Amino acid sequence: MNYRFGKAIVAVLLLIVMVQFFSSCKKDTFLMNGGTLSFSTDTLKFDTVFTSLGSVTRSFKIYNTNNKRVKINQIKLEKGSQSFFRMNIDGVPTKDITDIEIAPNDSIYVFVALTINPTNGNNPFIIEDKVLVNLNNNISTVPLEAYGQDAHFIRDSILKSQTWINDKPYVIIHSCLVDSAQVLTIQKGCRIYMHADSKMYVAGTLKVFGTKKDSVVFQGDRLDRDYFGYKDTPSEWGGFYFTQSSNQCNLNYCVIKNAGNSTGDGAFPAAIMVAPTPNLGGPIVEFNACTIANSGGYGVLAFNTNLHFNNCLIHSCGLQNVLITEGGDYEFNYCTIANYGGYGLNHAQEPTAVFINYRELNDGSFVGNNLKLKCANTIIYGSLEDEVLFDKKTTWVYDVKMENCLLKRKTPIMSGLINEVNALAYNSDPQFVNYSKWDFHPKTTSPVKGAGVYLPLYPFDLDGNNRSTTAPSIGCYEVQ
Repeated sequence: MNYRFGKAIVAVLLLIVMVQFFSSCKKDTFLMNGGTLSFSTDTLKFDTVFTSLGSVTRSFKIYNTNNKRVKINQIKLEKGSQSFFRMNIDGVPTKDITDIEIAPNDSIYVFVALTINPTNGNNPFIIEDKVLVNLNNNISTVPLEAYGQDAHFIRDSILKSQTWINDKPYVIIHSCLVDSAQVLTIQKGCRIYMHADSKMYVAGTLKVFGTKKDSVVFQGDRLDRDYFGYKDTPSEWGGFYFTQSSNQCNLNYCVIKNAGNSTGDGAFPAAIMVAPTPNLGGPIVEFNACTIANSGGYGVLAFNTNLHFNNCLIHSCGLQNVLITEGGDYEFNYCTIANYGGYGLNHAQEPTAVFINYRELNDGSFVGNNLKLKCANTIIYGSLEDEVLFDKKTTWVYDVKMENCLLKRKTPIMSGLINEVNALAYNSDPQFVNYSKWDFHPKTTSPVKGAGVYLPLYPFDLDGNNRSTTAPSIGCYEVQ
């Protein structure tokens, strides 16, 4: 081999080595700014419902959709060491890991596991967390969702006729709908827990048969609030929405509390909302011995429908406890409607009750209908000077009768607007035992004692006590 040819061979070999070296360097170059990742799921759900202590593992993949190698700065559980969940990434058990590399157009598995004792009453019904993935300060999330207790889970369901029994709790996730012409029957003692984004829509018929001893409770599913010292928080769930096709609904001894979340469906926030319904000769919904408490929005919001409330307590709402609008047909017998504000509730401007036969639209026009309202032996009271508003548009009939009622009203009511019979003096303090602790029993010195008119259809008060047949008390409680 001559000398020049040998030098050429060496030069070529050096060139090949240099190309391979720089190629490998280029291959190992990480994407330093921006970049996107994709995931095999948007939410990792653990759908297994345990009846005894058990573990379950699910997985998802993280895809590097870039043409360069990426180094994920951090993958961690949002709740950290307090999380029920645990991860395994590249064979490493962890709740927080850094510097995870993925080749271009490649992927890795993230395994997520948890162990649940479903009989542990301290567990939330829905256990949630998030996997946070940080790539170059861009945070992506994968929500985690599991069942924490043994219960009946109703997820985003349309319900046909059925009966719920008091064997274990019912948990509503992403709302449910009682279908038109169908009947949902709920037996005494049932406990219904609503997830934060949930409502119960009723297009058919809802029958609830609670009793004084075994009431039926509807509330949010955040059972851990006791741990933080504030178990009753308004707006924990959406509430009830009775649609235009609902009919012959009857709720007995129900406790409906901590509702009033709008849930993003465009409806007004209310514990009870009833759409305009045909007048079918009787109440669309009848409430007997029910408590509606601590709604972040309205307590009862009704549009031109037919409702009866008997021996009911409606208290502590962020907006009106009761707003009757666009007319309709209503009765309130032996009810206490009271508002003094509370935790997360600012009762500074909205009166406790409003009864009007119209509703103003955004363009300044009005819709409405005839209003027929009868309140007997009812208290409407609170911390404002004017806690009840009556108003009408003369286009529609305004037939309002207040019989043996106690109203908080400083501003005089327009003469002839309503028919008042045996009214107590405005602003007479009903002397509730302790409204700040939601005890709305009147004291023995209260002016509501013996001030009512006997209504034979309602011989018992909300506590199940006998009412006087000659001079009953005003409100949902008979003064003992």
